[in-house]
Amino acid sequence: MSFYESDPLFKGSDWVAPKLLPVRIQPLVRFGLTRRILRRIMGPQGVYERVIARTRYVDEALCSACRDGFSQVLLFGAGFDSRGVRFSAELKNMTLFELDAPTTQTMKIEQFRLRGVKIPPNVIMIAINFEKESVEQKLEQFGFKRGCQTLVILEGVLQYLNPQAVETTFTTVQNIVGTGSRIVFDHAYAAVVRGEGKVYGQERMIRGVNGFGESWQFGLDETEVGPFLRRFGFVLIDQKNPTELEQMNFRRPDGTIRARINGTQGIVTAQRA
Repeated sequence: MSFYESDPLFKGSDWVAPKLLPVRIQPLVRFGLTRRILRRIMGPQGVYERVIARTRYVDEALCSACRDGFSQVLLFGAGFDSRGVRFSAELKNMTLFELDAPTTQTMKIEQFRLRGVKIPPNVIMIAINFEKESVEQKLEQFGFKRGCQTLVILEGVLQYLNPQAVETTFTTVQNIVGTGSRIVFDHAYAAVVRGEGKVYGQERMIRGVNGFGESWQFGLDETEVGPFLRRFGFVLIDQKNPTELEQMNFRRPDGTIRARINGTQGIVTAQRA
């Protein structure tokens, strides 16, 4: 919805997302009043703003990797991610690998086709059962180059994995990417996962997640991120908490903050040593 915002602090660049909304909803989200009502009804406090900030952060990480001559991008749990389309020019000399469940990928391909969104040929969509199939073997089958400089994106993924699955995922990444590769991911705070703390929007966020029949199983507090990454050969190069993201994305010229961001999660960039 942020693509239709007139306020530059809220304006998003994802022109694909509105095309994927139900046809009856598409005309409605063009109106500011409708968007405000939907935000209040559908999401916990600060989640709309958090998604805007997270998208911008990951978009910049992708563009930075393109500028720095990376050869590959790997998206875990890609869902309906549109970066392969939105950044097709920047990615023209790179290969983007998208990993997700077969059902999700089938839905994505069909919806993109129905909405007239063309998937570039250098976007390789790999259907995988994460519980039964090897990520390394799957990637090798589809031409992923082990040891190359790669950007790995885990957006909205880690919170829903159990600790062992997180360990397996980071071990896999450590084994397949080259020196200088980067990983960008958002994470829940461990205190939130444990039910402690009272950060902005926490109660409604957890209630909403549980309402969808899921739960957050993994989290890292800010001081835990660096040591966690070092176990897998990565060095922390950037870390943003909700307050810092507010300053980056919603600060007016006079220094006041236009909007608050849900306080349950942070976002990180790290580099393979």
